[in-house]
Amino acid sequence: MKINFISLTSPIHDEEHINFTLSRFMDRLDNSFELNYIKAENINKKDISNQLTVIHVKTGGTEHIFKKIYKSLVQPVYLLSTELHNSLASSLEILSWLKAKGGNGRIIHGDVDEIISEIKELYLIDSAKKKIENSRLGVIGKPSDWLIASDINIEEVKKNWGTSIVDIDIKEFFDFYDDSSKKEAEVISNDFFNLAIDMKEASNEDLIKAARVYLVLKKLISKYNLNSFTIRCFDLVEKLNTTACLALSLLNNEGVIAACEGDIPAAFTMMFIYYLSGKLSFMANPVTINKNNNIIVFAHCTVPTKLSRDYIIRSHFETGIGVGVQGKLEQGPVTVFKIGGENLEKRVVMTGELLKNLNSKNACRTQIQIRLNAGIDYFLKNPIANHHIIIPGNYANIINKYFDIIYT
Repeated sequence: MKINFISLTSPIHDEEHINFTLSRFMDRLDNSFELNYIKAENINKKDISNQLTVIHVKTGGTEHIFKKIYKSLVQPVYLLSTELHNSLASSLEILSWLKAKGGNGRIIHGDVDEIISEIKELYLIDSAKKKIENSRLGVIGKPSDWLIASDINIEEVKKNWGTSIVDIDIKEFFDFYDDSSKKEAEVISNDFFNLAIDMKEASNEDLIKAARVYLVLKKLISKYNLNSFTIRCFDLVEKLNTTACLALSLLNNEGVIAACEGDIPAAFTMMFIYYLSGKLSFMANPVTINKNNNIIVFAHCTVPTKLSRDYIIRSHFETGIGVGVQGKLEQGPVTVFKIGGENLEKRVVMTGELLKNLNSKNACRTQIQIRLNAGIDYFLKNPIANHHIIIPGNYANIINKYFDIIYT
């Protein structure tokens, strides 16, 4: 982890002595990170904006130095303080002044292990923030007609998050599909078939058509330089008698975050968690809720096969057409997460336990039963639309910390 490191020392202190007293502390930091030492007088905002920057407040009496460099810093500002030389006292004064100016920042303080751990978290948050700001999320076709609570304000999303929403006419998809190679698709479909434990309902021809969807989407991703996308996939069912379920599964596996039904908030949520944690996720509908036991069932017809211990090739649930994916997810801790609202300003984060995979004939193909630790009433009283995102593992703390740091 490469980090910009800027030290502030009061001129009334003996800097050689200060450095001697901090030598063990600095040795630990040097062994944990690749520190790019920058002198306060040499800060260039453009140069430091590409990676996490930490301001080491070595001593008291450095407040006036911070004031001089403040406009050259990238926010949030991270102030590293120790227990020596009035470092914490000076950091408190600086942070108070910074907040009064409408700035954003926090103090990193504790024993050396705590400090190293926090800097690592801040590095993940800072990296995710930069990726989100520079990302391009494609919308292939308009959002599905039934997503009446999932419209967004593209301009405000760009202003708040930095993400560019790229509108792509679905006619382009159909034009590319007509020119797609069946021979290439056969290779993709054979590989997908060979890794499955079974195939039901779907045929080899269904697999080839679904693989052609994958190849077309790859072309659109390349043409528009997309990091993630969502597609109005039911149009494919109606016009081509095929589905995007196989394609979305494979593209998510490859790190191109892909969502169904033209759902922009769902795609954004999946992209967010991928950038923050490196983890793939499962976009799903809530199916049924047991309020007494805090249990909820989620289901959808596609899932990244990398999330599944094995998978079965099925048809699409609602239509019986094309290819659906029935994945079997591992039991254990999960996070249920959603970012939504017109400006993507709302969020919900819950933790729980994946109890088992289900196989109902009356729900989408991949079905999981989760016991939430709390918050089941949220779904019945104040949900953020329909689709929610499930991530294996507990990521509530890092998600909440991201918002606490970036938007506080």
